[in-house]
Amino acid sequence: MKKNAKRKIFVNTIDLMEEYPIDEITIKMICAYSGINRSTFYAHFTDKYDLFEQIQAYHISRNLQITNTLYQNFDQVKYNKAKLLQFFRIQFKYIYRYRRFFHAVFISHPQKDFVIEMVHLTYESYEKVMAKYTDMDYHMYYIQYLIGGQLGVVFSWLRRNCEESPEEMARIMLRNTIKMRELEETDLPS
Repeated sequence: MKKNAKRKIFVNTIDLMEEYPIDEITIKMICAYSGINRSTFYAHFTDKYDLFEQIQAYHISRNLQITNTLYQNFDQVKYNKAKLLQFFRIQFKYIYRYRRFFHAVFISHPQKDFVIEMVHLTYESYEKVMAKYTDMDYHMYYIQYLIGGQLGVVFSWLRRNCEESPEEMARIMLRNTIKMRELEETDLPS
């Protein structure tokens, strides 16, 4: 019952986050939407900010798991289109599964600190990949370019209410990655 109450609070708070900025959401609103009393809320959270932090921490840890999987298996992924496609599938299925949350924090009522932390953690994961598996000069700019493009794709997809399936999005990302690799492998003009 307690676990179910906490889950109900999470789900209903995300619904509220779609409708209202975080500062306007009250514990009274959370309890009413969740069908719980205040004592149940306080059995799980110290205040509404603790609740928001727990929701965000969950998604940050999941993002780290996904990007660390890429790092740990990059030697198998880097020239294997099927494995790279699978990595993109996992990313987009995850975003799609929690699209209400991501829409709330990226589009409806952007949570700047959360977005910055996600970008920072993604950057760190990609930095580990680049340091271990490439000898590219100025790879930090490439990573910024890559993350900026990925964010743009995710923002656009969320704004379009995820019209394309996660599978379609994974294929789009794979095609774009292949195009970037082809460009990377060509000689640049002097």
